[in-house]
Amino acid sequence: MSSSTLIIMCLIGIVISIAIGYKWGINMGVTAMAFAYIIGCFFMNLSVKAVVLLWPTRVFFQVMAITLFFGFGIVNGTMQAVANHLIYACRNRPWAITFALFSLGVILGIIGCAPPVSGAIMAVMLFTVAIPSGLNPLLGCFLMNANNVGSFVLWGASGSIISSTIAANGYENQAAGFTWIIFATSLAVTLILTLILFFLYKGYRMKAISFEKPEPFTALQKKNLAVIAIVVLIAVIPSVLNMFIKTGIVEKLAKLADIQMLAMIGFVVCALMKLADSKAVVKAVPWSTLLLLGGISTLLSVATEAGAVKLMSYWLSNSIPRLFLPAFFCLLGGFLSCFSGGITVVFPMLAPMVASIAAASSLNPVFLFCSVVFGAGFTAVSPFSTGGAIFLANCRDEEMAKKLVVGDLGMAAYGMVASMVLVTIINVIF
Repeated sequence: MSSSTLIIMCLIGIVISIAIGYKWGINMGVTAMAFAYIIGCFFMNLSVKAVVLLWPTRVFFQVMAITLFFGFGIVNGTMQAVANHLIYACRNRPWAITFALFSLGVILGIIGCAPPVSGAIMAVMLFTVAIPSGLNPLLGCFLMNANNVGSFVLWGASGSIISSTIAANGYENQAAGFTWIIFATSLAVTLILTLILFFLYKGYRMKAISFEKPEPFTALQKKNLAVIAIVVLIAVIPSVLNMFIKTGIVEKLAKLADIQMLAMIGFVVCALMKLADSKAVVKAVPWSTLLLLGGISTLLSVATEAGAVKLMSYWLSNSIPRLFLPAFFCLLGGFLSCFSGGITVVFPMLAPMVASIAAASSLNPVFLFCSVVFGAGFTAVSPFSTGGAIFLANCRDEEMAKKLVVGDLGMAAYGMVASMVLVTIINVIF
């Protein structure tokens, strides 16, 4: 069976999984996993073990660990207490919450905080502070892009991947400069698109919330905040030190200070300190969202095994006019990022195509690299990708979460389409 037929079958499987989920309430991820088994084993001759190994273990574990750790703050009321204090501080300037959260996300990324960490912090703040005060949940979802953009700096969690990938694909001397250009352009575009949504959803009309001054934090809540601060600092400080102190020990510490494992240690510490009922925290993890993420990602991995990326690369090189090549790089990066890590998976996957296509079309390679990052970066808020999964995982309102699955896809499409239009206009001008 041809690769194109197998890829179409995988796409049909995704559409059917979504339709069944909305019609009968069956988890989309479970249905998608069934399609992955059928297509992979019966039509591609993959072993059952090979299909199971396509399950996105790293992403699943990452989201689970972070939601487990921050779950203590939700169950014991710490996050609500923080929300009350922040809402009280912004009671006369509720419109400023949007830009405060945008700045917070960018700063967290710049100081070395990996997107899963800053994303979790952003999501908690959005659902406990911003959305209750009137911020449109869709604007809140798009704000999750801020922490991704901040991490695009040269030393950031994503910037280091971007730089090393560019260097490994024929642009070693230009890698650092290209990375800074990607960061600056991504920051500017994200801010512009955020402003458009801010006015579209009338963020300036958010009403002040009037309530009495919140009670001081309890001893238990202070302990919880201290544990959270320690875990975040341990995750960030080694990365920051590694920027200035180039020694083997510091470099090793930066690699070992992994947020997902630190979150698990933090969970154990919180449980031993009895900051909340650990069983209640485990039950509060949005397992249905994690199943959705895992199943859809597995089905897309089956499509990748069928040759989806190779087919798209050939098509881009031979069928797309020069004028629209950057837009199609956006589209391809965005589509793949809807179901996997945009910078960790999609960018390294598509970067090898840049050199040959840039040479054949006379396009500036940094322009094509930017196009991939735009598409892959903005669609990271898809409910099937890490950023969107973390956002949904922190939504405790089941009805809102169900609506946000479609809403998040809309925000991902908004960022991707806007990027495609932008790079096409730039290509026409220059």
